[in-house]
Amino acid sequence: MLLECSNLSKSYGKIKALDNVSFTLEKGLSYILGPNGSGKTTFIKIVSNIVPPDSGEIKILKKHYLNLKPNDISFSYEKTVFPSSVRIIDYLRTIGEFRGNDNTDEILSLFDLEGVKTKKFRELSQGYKRRFLVASAFVGFPKVVFLDEPFSNIDIIAKKKMMETFLELKKKINIIIVSHVFTSIDKVDSIVVLHNGKVIKNLMKKELKNISGFRVVFEDGTVVINNIGEINRLISQGKRILSIEPLSLEKWLAEQF
Repeated sequence: MLLECSNLSKSYGKIKALDNVSFTLEKGLSYILGPNGSGKTTFIKIVSNIVPPDSGEIKILKKHYLNLKPNDISFSYEKTVFPSSVRIIDYLRTIGEFRGNDNTDEILSLFDLEGVKTKKFRELSQGYKRRFLVASAFVGFPKVVFLDEPFSNIDIIAKKKMMETFLELKKKINIIIVSHVFTSIDKVDSIVVLHNGKVIKNLMKKELKNISGFRVVFEDGTVVINNIGEINRLISQGKRILSIEPLSLEKWLAEQF
């Protein structure tokens, strides 16, 4: 098991960002999915020790998350402040040396950054900035990489290429994608879906292969079967999802968030 989250809670005033959340993720490539306000960002802030949880526990590779060594775990955040005058290759080499495994050349190649490696961060397009920030998390080959919205600001072709790169890297590194965008269900080892601070579905690879449809139950008793448009309409009216039963979770995940 890669990650075990048990009874995790975090509130900001009266708002429960995470409400007694428990789930597990397998080794390989996994997703933490959910729309805005689902608790994804709070979870990654807790794991990266930016904020403490109110209660609960997270274990990664059977260790308490705060006991992991700095070169065991790495993060790429959607929103980050980066020194604009730093050259790409200089930053990556510094990270590689710090982690004791300078694989900069390999990472530059995998993420198609060789052509811009001598450029400064401010000189990159938005797409290349995202690609670089994601790539930097893999330098030094940490054991676990968390990627916060890695597909933002990149086009469809770049997204497809990046996903192919993740599938190649997962042979060496455990990858957890935190996002509202979902792709390649047949390649994923596990997923957890968050909504309003709660877990509404946690599936492993074997279960993902057997999904063929979906049934959504709302807190007011409304039931929707295989109807993405109706689900979106009800959510926009403020209705809250109570449960999702595997019947086309893949299609729901692809279009819902």
